Amino acid sequence: MSTEGDVAALTRRLVAIDAANPSLVADGAGERELAEAVATWLGDRGFEVRPVGADPARPSILARRRGTGGGRTLLLAGHLDTVGGTGDGVDAAADVDADRIVGRGAYDMAGGLAAAMVAASTAPEDLAGDVVLAFAADEEFGSLGMEELLAAIDADAASDPSRRRPDGAVVLEPTDLGVTLAHRGFAWYRVEYDGVAAHGSQPALGVDAIDRALDGLVALRALGAELGARARHPLLGTGSVRVATIEGGSDAATVADRCVLVVERRTLPGEPDPGAELERVLAASRPARVVPLVVRPAMESAADSPIARSVIDAVEAATGTPATLRGDPWWTDAGLIAEAGIPVVLVGPAGGGAHAEVEWVSIASLDTLTGVVTRVVQDFCGRSPAEAPGR
Repeated sequence: MSTEGDVAALTRRLVAIDAANPSLVADGAGERELAEAVATWLGDRGFEVRPVGADPARPSILARRRGTGGGRTLLLAGHLDTVGGTGDGVDAAADVDADRIVGRGAYDMAGGLAAAMVAASTAPEDLAGDVVLAFAADEEFGSLGMEELLAAIDADAASDPSRRRPDGAVVLEPTDLGVTLAHRGFAWYRVEYDGVAAHGSQPALGVDAIDRALDGLVALRALGAELGARARHPLLGTGSVRVATIEGGSDAATVADRCVLVVERRTLPGEPDPGAELERVLAASRPARVVPLVVRPAMESAADSPIARSVIDAVEAATGTPATLRGDPWWTDAGLIAEAGIPVVLVGPAGGGAHAEVEWVSIASLDTLTGVVTRVVQDFCGRSPAEAPGR
């Protein structure tokens, strides 16, 4: 039976709630109202639900539907927060195309959340394993929400063995119904160069921090060329490095006593610590400090792992075509899930305009996605054996 009406209606309801991340948007509404709506919807359908997080104004939601026992536990994950803007700017196609839901968060990622909620809530009563929903705050900025959710999941398993840790996970980020098996990691560093100020007419009396930083820029350019020449990952290509910002000097007449670079390194699965690599590459330019700001791991799942096989088979059954196996250049909370030792893949709806003026999701793809997740839930968690006749 089609779930189109349910999933479309729920998606519209979620999109209508402002969940702009206040770390990105001044006076952003945050995730609380959306988290409460999700919690109420799931609680009304028999899930064990609770908010998770140190900041009550920005909760994540952790929900569990208990199985009958003996099956694998499946984690369905996504994020509640959105970036700024309405996402519903002028789009002539949206006025005539009944397949679209338009609005900030529709594609990234209210549609995926709705598909997971509908699929999990309509799973059969004899499902053997548990289904856990982890909907995180703050994915678009610092991913604090998923860190807190994973800690809560581990604490639950430690205190109550019946609350099994997930055996596999699906993140419902938008993938246009492709199956993402890998994505890059990223790391941001602040590279600080110190100098000695002097009058610009007598530069020899000072030490120019900008000149030292220039040596660092040359070294980073060489690192970028080296990364581009390394063996390519079959889904992700090569890693990269770039300088995101430069700040230095005080005025035109003074030798700069300080220069600061912010450097971004995009990493591949299995690469060594990018911080140590950066320290080595920049050593000759004599930075005063190399300070890590954020370091997030890359993610990769084997195509023949149980969770990947379940999702691939479900996509192919739902679409009638071979699944597109992909790697993504951007980062998602799947990186933290994989780092926690839970095999994970991504699958999500079709649409467009993530973070753009016009954001939309295809209703038809939401219906297909809900069918995919429904099949994954049943396949991965298993069904309880039928009772013997006469019992």
